[in-house]
Amino acid sequence: MPPRRERPWPSILGGYAVFFTLLAAATSFLYDAAAPSYRPLVIRLAIVIAVGTLFVHMWKHFRGDPRWDPASPFEDALVRQPVIPKLDPAFVKLRQELANARESRSYFDKIFWPRLLGLAQAHSHAHAPTPPERSWFGRGPSFRAMGSLLDRVTALDAEKK
Repeated sequence: MPPRRERPWPSILGGYAVFFTLLAAATSFLYDAAAPSYRPLVIRLAIVIAVGTLFVHMWKHFRGDPRWDPASPFEDALVRQPVIPKLDPAFVKLRQELANARESRSYFDKIFWPRLLGLAQAHSHAHAPTPPERSWFGRGPSFRAMGSLLDRVTALDAEKK
């Protein structure tokens, strides 16, 4: 996405104020110096210059600035693409198991909970952690509850070391 356009509006308005002041001064000088038959021409010329200047500025504004246009495919090819991270398959599997245990209480009871008990026995806990309470609609425990179970299982092992 291209960066947001920033317009220095105060400097643009100041420039127009100076420009119109100089244009009015030049027009009044030419109006006084011109013959009465040419005075309407001087006024018309000043109006054409003022409106033309405003029109050109608005045309450039709405036409766009090439610095803010989206890049072409050739310019995009020059930008180095970020490397897509490769996740460890064991981490991906664990993440999927946690998501499945969260979604289904039966998956938690039949697959995840026995593995958690096996992990507790592998860390030589005398007592196994208590399973979290059942939730509504057949869903498993929350990620927070499963995280606290894992923390309890691994915390005692960390204290022994």
